[in-house]
Amino acid sequence: MRLQDKVAIVTGAAGGLGATYAHAIAREGGHVVVVDVANGEGTEAAIRAQGHRALALQADLTDEDEVKRLMEAVMAEYGRIDILVNNAGGAGQRPAESEIEKIDREHWDEIIAINLTSTMLSIKYVAPHMKRQQSGKIVNISSRAARGTAWFGQVTPEYICAKIGVIGLTRQLAKELGPDGINVNCLVPSFTVSGPALQAAWEKMTDEERTTMIEATPLRRLPDPEELASVVVFLVSDESSYVTGACLDVNGGSLMA
Repeated sequence: MRLQDKVAIVTGAAGGLGATYAHAIAREGGHVVVVDVANGEGTEAAIRAQGHRALALQADLTDEDEVKRLMEAVMAEYGRIDILVNNAGGAGQRPAESEIEKIDREHWDEIIAINLTSTMLSIKYVAPHMKRQQSGKIVNISSRAARGTAWFGQVTPEYICAKIGVIGLTRQLAKELGPDGINVNCLVPSFTVSGPALQAAWEKMTDEERTTMIEATPLRRLPDPEELASVVVFLVSDESSYVTGACLDVNGGSLMA
């Protein structure tokens, strides 16, 4: 097993892609800490039912005090943190506008916070522990939207800007934390139908939007969640020991189209 006894925090793991990443890490032998603002006990139970190890902890990752307490709780439980997968994020629950004149400031702040600020805070409070170990693997999750413009109307400027920020943060922190033996990389996935929120987003698209997305992808399909999880496992394993500051695009070739 590639991650035997590694302690891994996966944020936004109560469901969707976060849960897929958590399962994939657990199958490779990792102790997975399932973190979400919602109750992650379902993911914990599902991992344990497969004979693997997991612990669910609840935290609002936009709240600095809660992030600090989270990292302290993991250290108290395991004594080390080897892996951090910053998956928490999303487009928010309220209706949003893509036109600049109609952008709501409160919604803008919310989306920046849940996608970018949460990533920064999680790294801020995990970094001291990884520095003491002189080792660690951090994977931030961005989006194909950060590589260009929106494919469909539900992708808003605030979401795109937040995910671009995740890429920039990844590169800067790879440089800063590299001397301490910490690898910082980024997964840049295409749209993936995984979990209720993304299923709803797919269903809200027009037939034209779905067709455009598929036809703009040389592989002519959306990714399977496990195809993204396998890249995350690679980035947190020893197989990627000399990879840092990388932003790996997993999009079926759509950026070439």
